[in-house]
Amino acid sequence: MIDWLHRLPVALGATVVCAVFLIPTLLGSVFLQPFVGRFLQGEKNQNALVGLLLNSFTLYYGVLLALLSIAVFNNYVAARDSIGREAATIRALYRDVGGYPEPARTVMRDLLRQYVEDQIGPGWREQRREGISPRSALLVDQLSNFLLSFRPNRQNEEDLHRETLRTFDEFIERRRIRVLAAGTTIPPVIWYVVLTGAVLNVFVLWLFNLKRTTHFILGGILTIFIALVIYMVAVLDRPFRGAHGLQPDDLIELRQQMGPQM
Repeated sequence: MIDWLHRLPVALGATVVCAVFLIPTLLGSVFLQPFVGRFLQGEKNQNALVGLLLNSFTLYYGVLLALLSIAVFNNYVAARDSIGREAATIRALYRDVGGYPEPARTVMRDLLRQYVEDQIGPGWREQRREGISPRSALLVDQLSNFLLSFRPNRQNEEDLHRETLRTFDEFIERRRIRVLAAGTTIPPVIWYVVLTGAVLNVFVLWLFNLKRTTHFILGGILTIFIALVIYMVAVLDRPFRGAHGLQPDDLIELRQQMGPQM
């Protein structure tokens, strides 16, 4: 949605979004509502008619926000889980290559250490920007070439090599899922519908024939709630960005378990 929003702390970001929605609503209640309220002035039971419209509109709009919230939360959870799954696969791969003879064992374990170190440093900065670290890609290519060039001499080495290749393929797939999770986002057309719906919500409220103070209270409460939901969706929509973004905790823990660099 808006990139600068992800750079703000959660409390400040929520406050800014609420203010962006609330201030125009209150100003409109003062300057626009008296004119909008006249649209249905000749109707019998104007407030009952508007109440029926508002109930129908908020039902569909609420369902839209609910489905959108569930979708972005599921994407957020999937992105978080992708980090742990990749770390688990690297751990299994690190264990498998430990059974190789020297110098293959030392070379491959060193490549895995360098890969994890890059991912928790420069690589994670690229992940936040929905990019891929060139060094990480190079290390993966080097590990792949080394595995493909290895020739087992005994049956147990052949069995181990076959299992290692299977684990390596799984690692590549889980790495791909983690990288792609950074770019999973809500299409712009849905944001247009959500923001247009928020404006129409306020417009329908202005059709009520109520005191100005009542318009302030009703409009303020409804607008703040909609703003908080939209902010939550915007934050979860980019799971790796900003102060609230996901951290490589599983990869950091894995690097500590790998031991010192050789």
